[in-house]
Amino acid sequence: MTRALAVLLFAAALLVPGVASASNVKALGAVGGAQVWFAEDHTVPLIALVVSLPAGSAYDPSTKAGEAAFAAALLGEGAGTLDSNAFRVALAKRAIRLQVTPERDDLVVSLVTLSSNAREAFRLLGMALSQPRFDPATMARVRIALLQRMEEDRGDPRSVAEKGLYSFYFGPYAYGHPVSGDPRSLASVTREELLAFVRTHWVRGGMKIAVVGDTTEAALAKLLHTAFAALPEDAPPPLSVPVFMGAPGVHVLPMDVAQPVAFFAVPGPLRSDPDFLADALANTILGGRGFSSRLQQNVRDTDGLTGGISTDLVADRRAGVLLGSFAASADDMNQAIADVRATMRKFAADGPTGQEVSDAKAFLTGSFSLAFASDEDFAARLNEMQRTGLSLDYLDKRADMIDAITRDDVRQAARRLFNPSQMTVVVAGSLPKENADDDAANSSAP
Repeated sequence: MTRALAVLLFAAALLVPGVASASNVKALGAVGGAQVWFAEDHTVPLIALVVSLPAGSAYDPSTKAGEAAFAAALLGEGAGTLDSNAFRVALAKRAIRLQVTPERDDLVVSLVTLSSNAREAFRLLGMALSQPRFDPATMARVRIALLQRMEEDRGDPRSVAEKGLYSFYFGPYAYGHPVSGDPRSLASVTREELLAFVRTHWVRGGMKIAVVGDTTEAALAKLLHTAFAALPEDAPPPLSVPVFMGAPGVHVLPMDVAQPVAFFAVPGPLRSDPDFLADALANTILGGRGFSSRLQQNVRDTDGLTGGISTDLVADRRAGVLLGSFAASADDMNQAIADVRATMRKFAADGPTGQEVSDAKAFLTGSFSLAFASDEDFAARLNEMQRTGLSLDYLDKRADMIDAITRDDVRQAARRLFNPSQMTVVVAGSLPKENADDDAANSSAP
């Protein structure tokens, strides 16, 4: 990245692009098969684009876990007449930043460019999506890098626990395998299989596009045509619904580490659930507000069992979970798990205090505003809204919707969510079985 762009990006981060409201965002029909939202902002000469495609790890073939992530890692590693090095030079020469993130449901691509370089930036993006090269030498290099990262993750208890949680929780369902896949399947993916995956998943059908920055509606329509017109309009078949979710109990993945890490989950709402914001407030009180959450107070501050514990609502397209994590010593792990269960049980029984609800509302409202600190942040948040099926007027309605939630609404949310008997816990490390909590059922990896 050039110094000029770095300075501009820093300046942009200090400026909120207007007011984050539906009145500043237009829904365009510029790309057939795709949803396009656009916010015009001439504060700085930058354009930020975030596009998601139905090409996440959930679409991996059953015997090729990691295929989607492998394809994503190769996006930008050569396209059209440009090999990997030439493509990277073309981006760098014009200070174009291209970032690719494979997720469970989607492939998310972000592009940041000076508006004066927009035509070339969108042309290169279009080449990367519609004319990937997948040169054998480049594939070999990228595959080795991905396999090395997997090997490193095998020694990281946090990574092992998180991957194990998804495996136990979702079983053979598409969300059950890691986004990155596994070494054996990744090693077997061929160039022909990658090209076939790209043809059916790097498509306009189901695509979501959010653009914020220094351009006009007419100019943007031409840029989007340059980037996406060559892609197929068909969408892949929709993902199925999980057959089951959850494997209640404590599952231990043995590792020789000084401090085991635990991930835990209970069933959570889909983003389309009408009670999602009430659930979000309940989660914020339980474990989502840093050092003032109940879990921090009970597990960290009162009993001193962990340096930090947090929870979050994770709403993928076909399943939602309330996911939490913490680290503790092997001797303290069982007690920490018991404290988590007890905290959930008490919250479900007694509900929140009025002050907790008020503080949680202030936190959710304030943190949402901070997510629009720059054009790039704005585009990312808009695309997140698109992917989760929210409408544009959510920007204007959200604060009032949160304000209208009552203490009793949050109490009902806690009763729905916080059932410790449904909690799946995966520990990467070890714990003394003789001190196990009565609710815990120790097991090893499947």
